[in-house]
Amino acid sequence: MALVKWGIENCIKCGYLLDDDLNCPECEICGGNNMKNNITLTGETTLDHGYDEVNKPEHYNRGGIECIEAIEAMTEKMSGDIAPHAANVLKYLWRCEYKNGIVDINKGIWYFNRLKQRWMQR
Repeated sequence: MALVKWGIENCIKCGYLLDDDLNCPECEICGGNNMKNNITLTGETTLDHGYDEVNKPEHYNRGGIECIEAIEAMTEKMSGDIAPHAANVLKYLWRCEYKNGIVDINKGIWYFNRLKQRWMQR
């Protein structure tokens, strides 16, 4: 069991928001299953679904897409002087709602400004 970092209002399989009945109506991964049976409330909210903080952290999985996959697709043809900054912008915005909130937004802005500076130096 793993501690829920971003609440029970999100599907544990795809990250979509659940409806009031804890159903995931939009999900292609879980097929709209009810997540009620996957949630355990015991003092702290926990989920029993094999959470893996290293290989598949929930804050990097949205809509069945891993953040690293989106970063790789976005930066595949980018030049090396801006690709790392673009990757970090996406990473911090991808996870802001589910990890560090405004801190991640500010980090994303920092990297975006850095990307802009490097672009202007071309």
